[in-house]
Amino acid sequence: MAVFALHYAGNIAYYQQLLAAENVVFEIKEHFVKQSFRTRMEILGPNGIQLLSIPTLKNKDRRVMDEVRISYAEDWQKDHWKGLEAAYRRSPYFEYYEDHLKPFYKEETELLVDFNFRYHTKICSLLKLEIASKMTESYEPEVADDFRSIPLSLAKPESYMQVFGDRNPFLANLSILDALFNLGPHASSVLI
Repeated sequence: MAVFALHYAGNIAYYQQLLAAENVVFEIKEHFVKQSFRTRMEILGPNGIQLLSIPTLKNKDRRVMDEVRISYAEDWQKDHWKGLEAAYRRSPYFEYYEDHLKPFYKEETELLVDFNFRYHTKICSLLKLEIASKMTESYEPEVADDFRSIPLSLAKPESYMQVFGDRNPFLANLSILDALFNLGPHASSVLI
């Protein structure tokens, strides 16, 4: 069993590790870790790395991941979609995938785990990745293959053309969406 945190459009290293693992289980019973990839993704915008972060409802008590609610007090969905458009509208495959991803930025989802898992499932479908996974039912502090909190680095960074490659050096470990929009059906090649 390989236990992973449930990321928001995880980076390329995250998907490399998911593909390499057997019996993937997403940790939803851990205490919510603020300012992590559970609520954030990094994309390459016209001015370099852009961080997109999902706001959550505040709570004074420590929260378990499967209880974290998304806040809609600010229009983060509109901001995230505009950020993705600004970053990838000129990429070769944005138009091909935008209708698959735009609903995530129109519909409200109450729980962060539900949003992240649906997003992950959509990404796997678009990339034709078969990653059998389930959710934890309780928190296990000791597991053999624990990928919940370690920083994931690329096994072998493979470069590809990025939209703003003329202004910025190649950035290898952005959100999987960077590879998807720039490489389309060939995006899975950077994962293997």
